[in-house]
Amino acid sequence: EQLLTLARSEPGAPAVHVDDVDLSELVRRAVAQTVPFAHSRNTTLELFADAPVRLRGEPDALAVLARNLADNAVRYSPHGARVELRVSNDDGVPTLQVNDAGPGIAAQDRERVFDRFYRHAAGSESGSGLGLAIVRSVAARHGASVELGDSALGGLRVSVRFPKPGAANLSTPQAPAVPA
Repeated sequence: EQLLTLARSEPGAPAVHVDDVDLSELVRRAVAQTVPFAHSRNTTLELFADAPVRLRGEPDALAVLARNLADNAVRYSPHGARVELRVSNDDGVPTLQVNDAGPGIAAQDRERVFDRFYRHAAGSESGSGLGLAIVRSVAARHGASVELGDSALGGLRVSVRFPKPGAANLSTPQAPAVPA
């Protein structure tokens, strides 16, 4: 299922359904889907998304991006930890930031974790190594950047910054050049 999701999210793949999206509401639903998993680990999920944050994109793909980030943050944080998700409009730039209390990722390894099937985390957590590859692919398709950093909670901070609304941000397939 994740391989299919990744293929559909690649830049240049045909858009499935593009619409005006409230990123705050979309992340709120993704967090709600992650709550049972968080409860099973006694993890507290905190969402800061008080105001609507509008952008144009594929709602289903963006929901997968948000769920993958929330799920990863819970999965790699210790039991009983706190995970924070924040949706904001920073100077007109729609932004999703996820902070966790997990082991983090060393600066020299941060680019590698976006590779397909690469699994950085040591320990017993299961996974396919596709979650962050999907996140980056969906973000790229929407003209967004994904940055990894150190979280104030002690783990990883993931920031996804989308283009300002009104900018051409959803990549579409290019027609092949036809010789004249």
